[in-house]
Amino acid sequence: MRRIIETAEKILEEYGGRDIFETATNAGAKVWYRQLGGLKGFYICENGFRYIVINADLDNVLKKVVCAHEFGHDILHRELSVGGIRENTLFLDTNKTEREANIFAACVLISDEEILEQISYQSDIESVSSSLGYPCEIVKYKLHAMNCKGYKFNVDDIQNDFLK
Repeated sequence: MRRIIETAEKILEEYGGRDIFETATNAGAKVWYRQLGGLKGFYICENGFRYIVINADLDNVLKKVVCAHEFGHDILHRELSVGGIRENTLFLDTNKTEREANIFAACVLISDEEILEQISYQSDIESVSSSLGYPCEIVKYKLHAMNCKGYKFNVDDIQNDFLK
């Protein structure tokens, strides 16, 4: 997990800030919006071109989460993308690459400082999540990542199928 955290921090420093669409574009990935039915998004690398495809029908928050997740595949799993990495559900913790992409997404979307500020006056993850505007599972992934840095947050198991 430490490698993923460090990679996310390096990407943010090198390619932009917390605007995930700008950061992904600056890093060389093309972000496209398409009608995908029940599919939330996917990543594909073809002929040296990298594409993050996001369901145009998603709300803005979910578009950011999907973009960050797929950008995680771009950065961490590009070699696996021949033919595309396609998911019906983003948060499948049983799959190592999905878990890694989720950790990456949480790290690029939410700073340690934002979490620490919210936790200083919020008593539960749901309140922190609501204040930050992200799904609870993204906040939980971020807390898990921060625990690898030495923090001691008590985090329940992450519910893997919340986006079904």
